Amino acid sequence: MENIYHHWEKVCLVDIGETAVIPQGISTHVKRSKYFIAGGIAGAASRTATAPLDRLKVVLQVQTTNADILPAVRKILKEDGILGFFRGNGLNVVKVAPESAIKFYAYEMLKTVIGDSRGDKKGDIGASGRLFAGGVAGAVAQCAIYPMDLVKTRLQTCASEGGKPPKLGKLTKDIWVQEGPRAFYKGLVPSLLGIIPYAGIDLTVYETLKDFSRSYILQDSEPGPLVQLGCGTISGALGATCVYPLQVIRTRMQAQRTTSGVAYNGMSDVFWK
Repeated sequence: MENIYHHWEKVCLVDIGETAVIPQGISTHVKRSKYFIAGGIAGAASRTATAPLDRLKVVLQVQTTNADILPAVRKILKEDGILGFFRGNGLNVVKVAPESAIKFYAYEMLKTVIGDSRGDKKGDIGASGRLFAGGVAGAVAQCAIYPMDLVKTRLQTCASEGGKPPKLGKLTKDIWVQEGPRAFYKGLVPSLLGIIPYAGIDLTVYETLKDFSRSYILQDSEPGPLVQLGCGTISGALGATCVYPLQVIRTRMQAQRTTSGVAYNGMSDVFWK
């Protein structure tokens, strides 16, 4: 497990994912101000580059029948044109900075608390401690920025009015007035439930693949950057696939309006429908 975090220290100093565990020792490599600037820029660039896929994913997730890619693409193009694939991206970019900041500070605080409880003043809390601290920090950050995530989902799933997407301010106000403040946290539970399993699967598979490559392919040599990248890609994809049903449940709960009369009655209702 230790090798995983040493690898993350070298190639993943900035955590811009929604469910990834924060790498150990990040504060020893970069100053906090540089971390936030780099994280904000990297997050904005990566989320803008993948915005069309994100919009398409959300549109497909809320469909209960005929969830095919080509019809969804045609629908987006017909309603909003090319720019329709970037709907909600501005809000997605804006939440990068506070999400990274909260996750980073929560992680550092938890790491200190765990280290003090174990009597270790050097800050080495072990792999299990870092996994726990990273998972809890991710959950705290998720709770803090979740209303923005819900509004983004609503923005991406709302039908265009007269060929124009809904206004962000009006959409937010309608949620507050018509559904109440609690509506901003619809789907939070399945979102939180997916954080720890994702991190655990990702780390376990990465370690297994890395050990396999070292033993059977590289003949006890340390894996290079390309091998590590391949292991990380496979482990991340597998982790995301395993928790994907929870993401679908979260998205459908976020997109469902209480005033529509067809609201889901909790996670199990979404699952069976």
